[in-house]
Amino acid sequence: MIKNSNIIAVTMGDPTGVGTEIVIRAKIKKTKKPNFFVIHDPDYVKKIIKKMKSKLKVREICSPSEVNKLPKNSLAVLPIKISKSTQLGKKNLSNIESILESIDLAVSLAKKGEIAAIVTNPINKDVIGKKVKNFKGHTEYLAKMDKSNDQLMVMMNKNLKTIPLTTHIPINKVSNKINKKNIIQAIINANKSLIKDFKIKKPRIAVTALNPHAGDGGLIGDDEKVKIKPAINYCKKKNILVEGPLPADSAFIKNNQNKYDIFICMFHDQALIPVKMISFDETVNYTAGLSFVRTSPDHGTGLDIAKKFIASPNSLIAALKSALKIAETRRK
Repeated sequence: MIKNSNIIAVTMGDPTGVGTEIVIRAKIKKTKKPNFFVIHDPDYVKKIIKKMKSKLKVREICSPSEVNKLPKNSLAVLPIKISKSTQLGKKNLSNIESILESIDLAVSLAKKGEIAAIVTNPINKDVIGKKVKNFKGHTEYLAKMDKSNDQLMVMMNKNLKTIPLTTHIPINKVSNKINKKNIIQAIINANKSLIKDFKIKKPRIAVTALNPHAGDGGLIGDDEKVKIKPAINYCKKKNILVEGPLPADSAFIKNNQNKYDIFICMFHDQALIPVKMISFDETVNYTAGLSFVRTSPDHGTGLDIAKKFIASPNSLIAALKSALKIAETRRK
């Protein structure tokens, strides 16, 4: 039972980037969105509000249940502390523990049923990696916290959903990380998520090839013949509606976008380029397979523009809306 079924926790992200700015912009933008609070340092948030010349008020809270009682012109902040030396646009290793504390607290609230979902603001993986060994990103970190092996990174907008089978690894290691077992697992987990999280009764799944021209019958690599096609055939026997491997250069044509509910891609950029090209501003990163709902904006920390105050909150707002919608679907 979720006590505050319409409230979302937003993590701080890396405070040297645009995360604080887009939280403020999302709050003041006059568009329908879920109620939310941010886990952040209230003094730092006030500092950024002042720099943005906004009249938004910061209200510190002790519990998510306080959010619905606050005036509309206020931003609820569940307080934590960050380094006083924090500056926009400059990475600060002193904030690693605070960044992780914000994430850990959000997950704790979600798992206890205190909130409907969490939305994570962007972080710098290389910064966190100084403290957390082999840190690869939010998706893997949250899966470890949740003790889940079923997590999938789903990139989505109104027109397209994609899953990268391999995520944050060098391109020259992709082929070795692909095998029949993890392709089968991805297909099964994608099928479950589409039914559970998106109310699609009979999901239609496409799987892309790794090599050009889907390997050309083995002339340009045999990943398709040895790994991908056998995995697809196995899942077809389990009555999952899955097709492929589709050549990646033509997989995302308009007809296919209408034909399939999701595309399972072999590596990170193969999955992310099409969704971001279609709608960068409203694409959302969703982690399927967790016991709680987590989404995030599709962009990074934006260190290069952090001091300019020109960041768009649209992807964060889309992440908030998607998180609540999935949470409501799960409850139903």
